[in-house]
Amino acid sequence: MSLYADVVLSPREDLPGADCWLVIDILRATTTMCAFFEAGGSRLYPSESVEEGLALREKMAGEGNKTLLMGERNALPPPGFDLGNSPLELSPSLLASRPAAVMATTNGTRALLKASAAGVPVYAVCARNAEATVRAALETGDRIGILCAGLHGRAALDDTACAGILVEHLVSSGAADLMDGAQMALSVWREGGRRLSSLLERSVHGMRLLSLGFAADVAYAAKIDASMAVIRLYNEGRTPFLAADGE
Repeated sequence: MSLYADVVLSPREDLPGADCWLVIDILRATTTMCAFFEAGGSRLYPSESVEEGLALREKMAGEGNKTLLMGERNALPPPGFDLGNSPLELSPSLLASRPAAVMATTNGTRALLKASAAGVPVYAVCARNAEATVRAALETGDRIGILCAGLHGRAALDDTACAGILVEHLVSSGAADLMDGAQMALSVWREGGRRLSSLLERSVHGMRLLSLGFAADVAYAAKIDASMAVIRLYNEGRTPFLAADGE
């Protein structure tokens, strides 16, 4: 049986049926999530909004769980947050003392929570852990869904290009039936010369990050298959959390 692959280019679209969902926010939420687990993080709790993130951190503190609070509003750290949304802020020494975190971002955490409602496995993916995540997705079934977090509810060049990388990995694994969204993402990736750095820097979000001084974050996000981290969303209890497979 051939694979079925679909890409939903913005979180405002309805999600079709799939055996799993791979959620992308390459600039920068899912890239930062990948860095978090690579640096030794244990659990990451995604929140819909800054306000919900603050409330969840306080609730967990009241239960005796001291967590980091990380994320962004309009690309910058909100007041009261410990960290922003930069993968370069994370280190093993920081996470050794506080290995759990709450995260709230404008696009990525919301897209993850939307995908969680589908009731199938959900993975956080970026360019850095693309191949490892595709391999894990293929173990869930033949229908692979990819959701782009986009930018403020609309399709974004950066996430679409990353989706193209995932589709190319799927195609290389065997015969695949590509829905229109998957074909569009693959075209963006291939017609962009497979130059992820250039595609990220040309995107609206990428240009904003460059203007704010986050060029190193964009360069970090552009590394393909540099990580073996497979990051899955779990819905045990009332508070969904991300963990690296095997943790």
